[in-house]
Amino acid sequence: MTDDTTDELGKCALCGPEKEGLQLLRKSHHLTKATYRYLNRSKAEGTKILLRSQENEKVFSLGRQIFQCLLCDDCELIMSSEGEEYFASAAMKIDEKNSQPSHVFRVLLKSLVSNWNRLAPHPAYGRNLVFSVGGNFLPTIDTRQIYHYAVGFFWKATFEGWSHCPPMVLDSELIEQMRKFLLGGDFLPGYIVRVVPSFWREKYAVVLPSLVQGQPFFSVLQFDFYLEKAERQYGSAIAMEAVPLLYTVDPIRSERSYRGTVANYRKAQPSKSTVGTELSWLEQ
Repeated sequence: MTDDTTDELGKCALCGPEKEGLQLLRKSHHLTKATYRYLNRSKAEGTKILLRSQENEKVFSLGRQIFQCLLCDDCELIMSSEGEEYFASAAMKIDEKNSQPSHVFRVLLKSLVSNWNRLAPHPAYGRNLVFSVGGNFLPTIDTRQIYHYAVGFFWKATFEGWSHCPPMVLDSELIEQMRKFLLGGDFLPGYIVRVVPSFWREKYAVVLPSLVQGQPFFSVLQFDFYLEKAERQYGSAIAMEAVPLLYTVDPIRSERSYRGTVANYRKAQPSKSTVGTELSWLEQ
């Protein structure tokens, strides 16, 4: 096991505001180490993980993981045990033996798409029907951990210091609400996390957190995440003592996300380090 501690002392970004003194900080990853492991296992032999930086238009080989000294050891454990580990094992990990997708994807495919298929042909709806289900209706998914993972990723993205990744600018009050939730506080008041799986397109890419038309967004493989200001949906979830997160079938939004990922890759200039690496899942 590698040692992620450093000689750097500082204030932990998560618990530091509530503690006196300095702490030994760890190498905190922007994108979780589990995601890097998944991408490395999944890529074709002889190819590389590619990165398109927002700082320029080039696509280059990601030779080093993106990290900075941000969190103390206790807070690293909070981030991993409260959401990151669950997302890695339940949402990313595929069943290789039976050639099946991850547990979370299978549950959502069965529960959401079957209902969507039942409703979409109706004249009142159509094939662009948007259909959502709250996590309280899907007890085999730990929705609170999915929510914690999403809020944690959005929160980390607001900091400067990530190589190749400019910070995502959010209201300071919202950032503080995120921090308090991650430490065990209340859900973000008035906000919901929306998870839109890519049911009709294979997508083996990551879009790091950024603002898309003013809305916080990120994508990891088959899952798109949005943070939305939605007072009514938030109130309904809290009234049912549920997590303010919705799993959503949205064909238009899914297609837009896929095509945006493809367009951003294709319009970027490849660097010499990308030679020999082709993305097999791109639409031909």
